[in-house]
Amino acid sequence: MIAVEERKLHKRLAFLHSIRTAILSALALVTGIILLFFSAPVSLLAILAALLAAIVVSILFFPLARLLPSRALVNIELAFDILLVTLLVYLSGGIVSPFYFLYILPIIVASLFLSRRDTMVIATVSFIAFGALADLLYLEIIPYYPGFEAGEVPLGTFIYNLLMGFIAFSSVSIAASYYFERIRSAGEQLRDVQENLRDIILLNNSVMEKMENGFVTADILGRVVSYNPKAARFLNLKPGANLFDLLLPREDLAAVRRIWEDNNSYYFEKSLRGYSLGITLSSIEKVSSFERLLVFLITDLSAIKEIESRLKEKEHLALIGEMAAGIAHEIRNPLASISGSVQFLRRELALQPELRSLMDIIVKESDRLSAFIEEFLNFSRQSPLEKADFDLGGLVDEVTAMLARNLKEVRFIKKYDPGNRVLADAKKIKQLLWNLLNNAVKAQKEKGGIEIAIFREGGVPCLSIRDFGVGMDRAELEKIFIPFYSNFAFGIGLGMNIVKRIVDEHGFAMEIKSEKNQGTEVLVCFKKR
Repeated sequence: MIAVEERKLHKRLAFLHSIRTAILSALALVTGIILLFFSAPVSLLAILAALLAAIVVSILFFPLARLLPSRALVNIELAFDILLVTLLVYLSGGIVSPFYFLYILPIIVASLFLSRRDTMVIATVSFIAFGALADLLYLEIIPYYPGFEAGEVPLGTFIYNLLMGFIAFSSVSIAASYYFERIRSAGEQLRDVQENLRDIILLNNSVMEKMENGFVTADILGRVVSYNPKAARFLNLKPGANLFDLLLPREDLAAVRRIWEDNNSYYFEKSLRGYSLGITLSSIEKVSSFERLLVFLITDLSAIKEIESRLKEKEHLALIGEMAAGIAHEIRNPLASISGSVQFLRRELALQPELRSLMDIIVKESDRLSAFIEEFLNFSRQSPLEKADFDLGGLVDEVTAMLARNLKEVRFIKKYDPGNRVLADAKKIKQLLWNLLNNAVKAQKEKGGIEIAIFREGGVPCLSIRDFGVGMDRAELEKIFIPFYSNFAFGIGLGMNIVKRIVDEHGFAMEIKSEKNQGTEVLVCFKKR
């Protein structure tokens, strides 16, 4: 990130060099024309010589930019500009010089690259240079340059010009630094929003690609706009396909149209190409160039139908059937909103009001789905370990940063130094951290401090996560790893079971200490038992 910012500063400095060279060239050209075609003091030659020398120096800044850091180069150039303007003011009459307005240019340049305080310093230095030169000339400590004697300048005029210079320099520095600082701050905020938006889009695209459900968007005539691979497999979709012809009988179309026009959702089931499909139809108004966009969320109910059939014969599968039916119910409407929003965000990146609204939908629905879908998928899907050496502290920082975005009243109190490296599956350890910290947050009702410590015990790193929330008694502690058991109002009770499975897969050691209404501490040691 620092290297990227440095490159951007160098590009802006290169543009500044070009502007400076162009301004100096224009001044030199005007001065040369006056000398050639008009009756002008010979002393204008000194000004022309100074401008030509400044052009040469300005050109030399281009290769110099490759050798020096941006901040050092800015300071050198600002000092050069102030000296150059002071020289031009001296050569052209001092306090009555037509060039003293050029002091404004380094002040504006400073506001582009430096802080408000530094810009005020540059304005002060400019005024000191101008005032010192004017005083020295007025008091005849140094002589006027030949050919540009200002004569006797009244004291009132002298003071007036100095005050006007001070007011001009101060006003420009205050106004320019204020507005450019606002612009920089807005740019940083915009970059943060764009990065967050990019992460959200990538996350949701990944979820949509890997989920066991299909989604399709279509216009109000049923013509397909977009779809994911699962939908293509379920429906054998091709470009230009019409969903009404595939899914809805023509006699039902008028009634269904009234449902979506009232912004309600419509659910129906259909057997197609060997699949038993549950389909939810909803709509989103005024999306991009569409007055209304239809969203079809398609769930493969074949497994559920098979489970329902087996439930009649095997009572011990009742829990699985209820869970599957519950998941099918919970994912219908939320995923309809998410799928439509993701498709829209894929085409649009500008921060329009519609985008902000859709982003809110994504965040809200994703939060709700994370407990019902992602946790269940993590519980049900096992994958081989992909071990790698990584910094445990850095991974903790990453997970806490993700949690802190939406938890304003929670403080993560970290007690560790970087460099605690472990050999493990980073993705699964990240899941372990997420589950443990999420439980700690819930135990404290999303407020207060949570202590996170990393220390070495017996030569191996250990992780401690401690909350000061509701805690557990012995009976509750014995049930903590039972699937679907949870002490929290929101959750399906798979988090600690997943944690235990990850610990067991790696062969690490875990200990849990808890007291009712006092809090809970989970200790994980990254070593072979």
